[in-house]
Amino acid sequence: MNAIYRQMTLRTRITVSFVLLMVAVMGFVVAAEQLDYDELRAYVISRSLHDEMDRLQADLADGAPPTLSAGSELFDARNVPDALRPYTPGYYSADPPDVWHLLVFDLGGQRYYLRQDAARYQYLEHVIDGYALVVMLLCILCAFWIGRLTAARVIAPITRLADAVQRGQTPFPFQDARDEIGVLARAFAQHSDEAEQYLQRERCFVGDASHELRTPLAIISGAAETIVHQLPEDSHLRASGERIVRTTQEMQRQLSCLLLLSRDPQRLAKEDVPLRPLIEECMSRCQPWLAGKPVVLLLDAPQDPSIHTNAELARSVVWNLLRNACQYTDKGEIRITVRDATLSIIDTGPGLPPSMDPQQFQRFAPSLRESGEGLGLSIVQRIVDHLGWRMAVESSENGCRFTLDMSGTHDQQP
Repeated sequence: MNAIYRQMTLRTRITVSFVLLMVAVMGFVVAAEQLDYDELRAYVISRSLHDEMDRLQADLADGAPPTLSAGSELFDARNVPDALRPYTPGYYSADPPDVWHLLVFDLGGQRYYLRQDAARYQYLEHVIDGYALVVMLLCILCAFWIGRLTAARVIAPITRLADAVQRGQTPFPFQDARDEIGVLARAFAQHSDEAEQYLQRERCFVGDASHELRTPLAIISGAAETIVHQLPEDSHLRASGERIVRTTQEMQRQLSCLLLLSRDPQRLAKEDVPLRPLIEECMSRCQPWLAGKPVVLLLDAPQDPSIHTNAELARSVVWNLLRNACQYTDKGEIRITVRDATLSIIDTGPGLPPSMDPQQFQRFAPSLRESGEGLGLSIVQRIVDHLGWRMAVESSENGCRFTLDMSGTHDQQP
């Protein structure tokens, strides 16, 4: 039976379950219709009268005075009311308004009339009403049981498949099934394979590009440093040479970050990283963007705060956010504050452009500025997700506030 059930499609299983439910309900209905409540009432009362008749006959045969139960009356041919005299031996009942039940019987050549008040049988009405309620409750319980059984059988494979997808278990179960679950499992497997292939291609590309670019960047950096050292102090080319050196160094750091982002977050090398020296280093590197601008760069942080993370990626986050703040703030101040595992960078610049969503920085998002700000924030967002941090952004025309929760208790993104 289970083998046949497993071969059914999901739609067929649900249909069969509801058909079985309706069969059960109709079975209860038919069983209830077969019962005649009036006949049931008459049978119970007649049985009660016959039992009392047997007891009275025994008393009369012994010559003892008959003992009647509450609500019962016994007449003989001498004192029977005229209304009861026409009745022959048997059971009778009267309809409202004067409701009673009568059993006529003969004993020792004399006729007796045993009449009982209907009030003593009122409980039968409650019993019959209770029977209808019981039938309804049984139908509901049966429907609930069949529904739970159906849900368990239908949802169990879906739950198992979802659990396998969440845990990354391969191969996925039910891929050989011919029902809708099998279709879903095969679709998940195909999508998972495609995503894995895409991720592998991306990692290979990042790795290959990074390795291929490192050598020419090292040559350019070395050549630029040599030129800068050979130029006279008053040469107008010295500033350009120093800019080339800074740019190549930044490119080398970005390549290192890209390589780290291509790795599994669980396999990142982590250590206790002192925050204040890291921030001060980034502040020093930002000085060229503040040259000639009335902007004050302030640091409000304890002397010994530290976090357990990857130093290179943490440096890249702080650097990118601080560089953007310095680059686009023309006057006012830029304040960096550290409280426990929370770091905030607040500037008095023009804020983010309207085309940028402060809640989610998308790569290559259109921006009013064409200087690469969107790409830098996109890298920051990727690093934050990679490290399991959380970033909140508040932007207005009076400036931006970037808040990093570096506690590392959030879900990490591969």
